[in-house]
Amino acid sequence: MQKSPDNANDREPVKIPIEDVLDLHTFAPRDIPGLLKEYLNACRKAGICSVRIIHGKGKGFLKDRVRGLLKDLPVVASFSDAPYDAGGWGATIVELARDIDFESAQWADILDKGARAMGMCLEQAQIARFAIHARELMIWNRTTNLTAITDPVEMAVKQFLDTLPLSPLLPPGLRVLDIGSGGGFPGIPLKIIRPDLDLTLIDASRKKVNFLKHVIRTLHLKDIEARHIRAEGLIGEPQPEVRSYDIIVSKAVSKLDTFLDQAIPLLRRPGIMIAMKGRAVESELEAARSRIKAESLIVTVKKYRLPDFDIERFLIVLSNAQEAADLS
Repeated sequence: MQKSPDNANDREPVKIPIEDVLDLHTFAPRDIPGLLKEYLNACRKAGICSVRIIHGKGKGFLKDRVRGLLKDLPVVASFSDAPYDAGGWGATIVELARDIDFESAQWADILDKGARAMGMCLEQAQIARFAIHARELMIWNRTTNLTAITDPVEMAVKQFLDTLPLSPLLPPGLRVLDIGSGGGFPGIPLKIIRPDLDLTLIDASRKKVNFLKHVIRTLHLKDIEARHIRAEGLIGEPQPEVRSYDIIVSKAVSKLDTFLDQAIPLLRRPGIMIAMKGRAVESELEAARSRIKAESLIVTVKKYRLPDFDIERFLIVLSNAQEAADLS
């Protein structure tokens, strides 16, 4: 497309093909704000939910402008640098929000039926709180990298329903630490379904912790806090959190041996550590074998499947005493 005339009144309307790639080099800079909005809305109406915006590298001015515009467009769920073979730093991958409403009966039905398929039951009030968490997650995800899962159905299953198998493992009233909570998983959904638990969520990213605090306030959750600190930092505090937690969980944040290094000094006796994993766990157990043996840990691997996607998941449950193992 040729550059439009200097006189704004003489400009022809920008016509945008509904494709999954938009090269901004072919458009006048002044057209870009309207262009992005029209293009992304057209893509969403056409059922295209992942697009690539090519802006080039240069000195980053166009990239910064594009990303500033993307932050303010409700249709945008998230964006990130393109993979190297798709333009790398010179392009941005944009994920568009799906049409489903988190507070709709459709989304609630996915959670309700999914929980029943997993042998559990969710109350409507719990589903409503899940919806608020999901909505706020998508709003914040436009400017903060909280999650790569932006499809509402995927989020319902892979984030919220994926938390449910933890609940039967946890006796009432215990103190729980969620290491690397990120967008609040599993900690916040766990608190919603198990209000009796005393939860601490930690993350090394201040922006993510700010989000966690926002959700905690929005949902009026009690006996839960979010802290900007690493697990190692809890040990080195003036009043160290050594042996302070009954349960320590982490969802796909680090390798099992690293998780054990972080969690063991913070775990009470008896106590349980739970690593949530999305793939076969034999190699990680093998790598952590010497540490498991040195600490006399009792290991149980619990396998389950997520509904709709039929995805296999694993919980590696490690207890530091026979009494703790019996609790699960």
